Amino acid sequence: MKERSLQRWAFETPGIPDSLFVRDEEVPMTKEEVRAMVISKLRLREGQDVLDVGCGTGSVTVEMALVTGYAVGIDENEKAIELTKTNADNFKVNIKLIQGHAPDVMRDLDKFDRIFIGGGSDMLESILEESMMHLKEGGRIVLDAIQLETATRAISIMSTKMDVEVTQITISKGMRTKTGTAMIARNPVFIISGELK
Repeated sequence: MKERSLQRWAFETPGIPDSLFVRDEEVPMTKEEVRAMVISKLRLREGQDVLDVGCGTGSVTVEMALVTGYAVGIDENEKAIELTKTNADNFKVNIKLIQGHAPDVMRDLDKFDRIFIGGGSDMLESILEESMMHLKEGGRIVLDAIQLETATRAISIMSTKMDVEVTQITISKGMRTKTGTAMIARNPVFIISGELK
């Protein structure tokens, strides 16, 4: 686990620098530029009930809670739950964490205004079905995916009950070299947003 400088995010905009989160290379993290787009597509406001399915390091959980005041995060990985708790404590946000396998642990939860589903899962269909049943009227689901197959499956499932929007973003980050700056491309990411019809 890499310790990071513990600084508070003093801005109203999403996209906390990745370097401010405590991370572990074995636990996935939604990177800051993708996270900023995800938070935008979630259309958050204070007081909403929000859920992060597959919270990983908790970067999205933290940013959701900064806007809404409270967030729920789910992950089956104990290390991910610990990292999310550490990051939530560092940013002084109010969260509830549930360690367990989605969609099973979702069945006893209340309804949410917004649900974020991070990355791919072999249980994507049942996670999405359970998520759509746990949305309040006018609720939104946002999912990110790096695999075309995951994006295609998500679009197909969500389109049955939701108005769906698909965004594909490609990020390049500058890396200093001896003679200048080289732009290093990251994987393209699909962001699928759906709102109940």
